[in-house]
Amino acid sequence: MKLMFKTYTDYLNKTALTFSETFIDVKTGNNTPISPKVKEQIEYHATNQTLMHLVLSALHNYLHPKTSNSNNEIILAELAELRRLIEGASIPSNRTRNHEIAFKNNTEKADLDINEVVDVLEAFGG
Repeated sequence: MKLMFKTYTDYLNKTALTFSETFIDVKTGNNTPISPKVKEQIEYHATNQTLMHLVLSALHNYLHPKTSNSNNEIILAELAELRRLIEGASIPSNRTRNHEIAFKNNTEKADLDINEVVDVLEAFGG
């Protein structure tokens, strides 16, 4: 099997990258084909003299991935609030922003377990 290589060059920033049709994923060790979308982006950035920025952006996102944990904490805080409403806790409808922040800060991660989350979702038809 003969590997085909292609070189993309950003002459302005003195950057050149040579790719075959596949690469080894450094996280898994698996041989992975380069997707058409990745090829399209490499060609675009080579043409627009921004190839270095593409590579550095990709490395930054790879090494510093965005975590969805903060979204999970927001969802759990909202579910804890719903549980309190279902259990009859009275939360005034004219809360101020400070009350909202204080409420969310008082909601601990251990406040809900997965069974309670399921119960709350089922109570609202989910």
